Amino acid sequence: PWPAAAIVLPDALAHSIATAAAAHSPEPMISALLRRYHFDSLSYFVTRDICGVRTAELMWTTLPERWSDVYRRDAFASMDPRLARIHGQIGSMLWDACDYARDVRRRAFLAEAAHFGVCSGVAVALTEGAMNQVTVTFDRAESPMGAARREATLASVGELTVTAIALHESVLRWRVGGADRSAIAPALTLRERDCLELAARGMTSADIGTKLCVAERTVNFHFSNIKT
Repeated sequence: PWPAAAIVLPDALAHSIATAAAAHSPEPMISALLRRYHFDSLSYFVTRDICGVRTAELMWTTLPERWSDVYRRDAFASMDPRLARIHGQIGSMLWDACDYARDVRRRAFLAEAAHFGVCSGVAVALTEGAMNQVTVTFDRAESPMGAARREATLASVGELTVTAIALHESVLRWRVGGADRSAIAPALTLRERDCLELAARGMTSADIGTKLCVAERTVNFHFSNIKT
């Protein structure tokens, strides 16, 4: 993406992003930006390709911390249509949970996401380095979107994309990456610690999955998060 300094933003938007970048917590100003665009929440994901293995992590969100915990615990990154449809691209997409109502694989994600008001919105995919992709999602607790809402959202996609780039460059990237990452990285979840403890006893991923009553791929996802 272009550096934020190279992007010409409307005065109100530029002021809001500059204020968020300078604030100890950017959430109040980002929430104000969301209200400007009639969205309820924003999330910031980083997808990495490491030795041919793709992992994705919810790095920052305006939603309650409980959503981040559930997202990691249940390995929702592998089921999240916002990440799957736009992986490897630079651009934006409109999404609506009702479009995936018959997708059995995504049913658990959609049901839990609905509890937190993640039902539709816009996902903006950017790049960060050769192996990483950043996805910024603007989400609403509304599904299905009516025709008028869909049209209005499509009309704002360009401005949302510019906003996502500016947020990534000016506000969010340094908070979740770079040299200070170790100081602000989230602690391991309880389930991740369970996996480590059982692995230290010599158990395989399959053994751990049986012990914790989860799929082996879920255990492997936890180990990917731990290594990240």
